[in-house]
Amino acid sequence: MKKLKKIWQENSVLFVLLFILIACLIAISVVVITYFVGDSSSKYGDRLEGIEDYPFDSDMQDEIIGKIEENEIVQDVTMRVSGKIIYITITFAPGTTLVEGQSIALASLEHFGEDTLSFYDLEYMIQADDTEDAEGFQLIGAKNVSGTGGIVWNNNTEFESEDTEEE
Repeated sequence: MKKLKKIWQENSVLFVLLFILIACLIAISVVVITYFVGDSSSKYGDRLEGIEDYPFDSDMQDEIIGKIEENEIVQDVTMRVSGKIIYITITFAPGTTLVEGQSIALASLEHFGEDTLSFYDLEYMIQADDTEDAEGFQLIGAKNVSGTGGIVWNNNTEFESEDTEEE
């Protein structure tokens, strides 16, 4: 017992520091396991809470696709849902102008219900092949739930590089 008491007196600071180190390692381990590993069974975590209140099934998709395809310059429409995002790809007939394509995509928003537009983000991919008379295009646009109500298109304007040399 005297030997144990002597070791404690000589190394009490080291024992306290060792105890603090072990406590910190346990606390860090608990935080890492709960934060990074988690217990969610979905790859989306809790981001899809309430999605059952806003169904968007294949019947609704087919109905919207049919309405978009009624336009004679639309060749093909595909739609898929991933989480809270609806991806829409519209292929137009060759020779369709970019403005026509954008206006048809914008008009397709009318086919979605208000509950769908208030919950899902929409991602548009519109494309048309070029012809001798018209230039083709590929353009991506998005309509967010919290957005302005329209589709925001990416700026795919090609700029000619100017090689200016300073002397």
